[in-house]
Amino acid sequence: MISDETFSKKEHILKSKEFGKIYKKGMSRKLEGVVLCVLQNGLLHNRLGFSIGSKNVRLASSRNRIKRLFREAYRKHKSILESGYDIVIIVRRDPGKTLSYDFAKSIFLKLSKDARLIA
Repeated sequence: MISDETFSKKEHILKSKEFGKIYKKGMSRKLEGVVLCVLQNGLLHNRLGFSIGSKNVRLASSRNRIKRLFREAYRKHKSILESGYDIVIIVRRDPGKTLSYDFAKSIFLKLSKDARLIA
């Protein structure tokens, strides 16, 4: 049995042109140094991208950890999200060592609810 909690290549946003379109035309919600940008994509599935600047979060290992935690929160809860959206998570402030999965999950769910991704 294949789980619905996967994160396949078709769900990634990688091109800077796509990021630019989402920043320009999408709506955004902010909470605790994290910004969630959302734009309808015309597809049957959601796509997820990250923007974490090295000026905001110095260590690459920290940036990767932040991405892993938010990706996991998305992956575990994508069944409750509306389909057909591009989602970009921007981290503006380094959460430091205090960032845990529960904290990332709560921020992701609150921002998703504010952006009306959760019914």
